[in-house]
Amino acid sequence: MGEVSDAFSIVEVKEVSSGGTLVAGLPDVGLVGAISASYLVKRLEMQEVGYIDSDKLPPVLVFHDERPTMPIRMYERDGVVVLISEVPIPAALMPELAKTVVGWAERRGLGRLVVLGGIPVPNRIDIEKPGVIGVGVLDSDRELLKKLGIEVLKEGFLAGSYALIAKECLRRGVPCVALLAQSYLQYPDPGAAAAVLETLSKIIDIEIDVKPLLDQEEEVRVKLRELMRRTLPVVRQAQKGYEYTTPLMYA
Repeated sequence: MGEVSDAFSIVEVKEVSSGGTLVAGLPDVGLVGAISASYLVKRLEMQEVGYIDSDKLPPVLVFHDERPTMPIRMYERDGVVVLISEVPIPAALMPELAKTVVGWAERRGLGRLVVLGGIPVPNRIDIEKPGVIGVGVLDSDRELLKKLGIEVLKEGFLAGSYALIAKECLRRGVPCVALLAQSYLQYPDPGAAAAVLETLSKIIDIEIDVKPLLDQEEEVRVKLRELMRRTLPVVRQAQKGYEYTTPLMYA
């Protein structure tokens, strides 16, 4: 079973359950989303259910345990579908990817999207445990965040891939939450990923032990240096500077 857009095709290798939650972790600031999604897949021993492909993506094929696999994949377990990418998404493709992902989630009857990411802070080195802020697209999303005791963004901007996903959800009326942890801009940040995962566990109601991630923090940071280097130009193109700006209406 497949879904095709102008730029992307989604291929399902196993049936995806309706009514669940789609969690997206794409390479971005501090690789917070990518690290979080990868850890979640391994920790919960999720099964691959599909992949997303495009001729416009970098010409790479990923190998895991000797087997070839697509760079952008989807996994599922217990009603949680995780979207993970092992390559940076070119800025020019982000709008089409957002439309493809949100449209697919809507057609498959997934109840909510949760996007995981980082928001860079200049004093990250002085922060022992990063704070996490939630962004709710619909009234029901903001009510959920408040009910779970998650701080809600009141004024500000989103930028980058998760902003485009949130915008598409707003346009379609699809429930969507973004969880953003204080993070480094240009270094892989497993500590920020751990903070995001602890917050995510409240939303999906699944306990996530992040201690192994924190124990391997330096190892993870070293392994992902090259992916971070390739992601930075995309981050700079994605107008991330907006996230430091006060909206005009409230200036």
